[in-house]
Amino acid sequence: MGVRIPLSTPVEDVDADDPRLARHRRNWLVAGIGPAGQARMRAARVLVVGAGGLGSPVLLYLAAAGVGTLGVCDSDVVEVTNLARQLLHGEADVGMAKPESAARRLGALDASVRVEQFGNATRDFLDAHGAEWDLVIDCTDNFAAKYLVADWCADSGVPLVWGTVVSMGFQVSVFWSRPPAGVPATTLRMVYPHVPPPGTTPASPQVGVLGSVVGQAGTAMATEATKLITGVGEPLIGRALVADAARNRYSVLTFAAGPDGSDSSADRSGRPDRFDGPDSSARHDATGDTP
Repeated sequence: MGVRIPLSTPVEDVDADDPRLARHRRNWLVAGIGPAGQARMRAARVLVVGAGGLGSPVLLYLAAAGVGTLGVCDSDVVEVTNLARQLLHGEADVGMAKPESAARRLGALDASVRVEQFGNATRDFLDAHGAEWDLVIDCTDNFAAKYLVADWCADSGVPLVWGTVVSMGFQVSVFWSRPPAGVPATTLRMVYPHVPPPGTTPASPQVGVLGSVVGQAGTAMATEATKLITGVGEPLIGRALVADAARNRYSVLTFAAGPDGSDSSADRSGRPDRFDGPDSSARHDATGDTP
């Protein structure tokens, strides 16, 4: 199911000899991307909400892949305790606002990437500016933020790449309430209708989170974003990647039918939190804490 998002910025005609593509040649040599897909990457505007554990690999890999404009939303400053898993930042950035630190790091990686800095992604902010972005990626670290972003995307129709990680388990999916014809409409609340009551799910301040596992989740999210921008592959629309890194168990679980009405997953029993596979932290904490 090759699906790609409509881009707000026109995509320029390019060819394989365009010198601007040389940097990303290994990207566009991948079957299905090509120079046209790489041009779409350059035209894309992606808003990343959260510049911490998940946001670090998402921002780094999308900047390296040639996304033209990245928005960074985060109201926190860099702390020493972040550095074990938030590899976007370094010791010299401690005390700096995370969007500023992110912009500095991404600019050093590729000076041509435009980075726009924002604080909290409030409902008012998203109402005013969210439609300026082609895609939103949720890298937040608390239930309130995750449901706020997901609900806004569901109301507005902007596609959302979503992920969560705690301990050594993670989940990644794509939600899109107004997708192209033939693609199932999905939202976070189709899978997890309600915010879990306080204390009913594990969170990383209590059970920890392994930095390398955060990296696995974030790179999977960056891949989903790339698939949506270029139209290559099958994005996780109506499906969730559920991983238990402790036991190296990974499942792709279906919660919405495919475009032909069929179930594209070999494992389907209901919502992802009803499946065996990852440990309880991944199975029951669909919107876990990832500070």
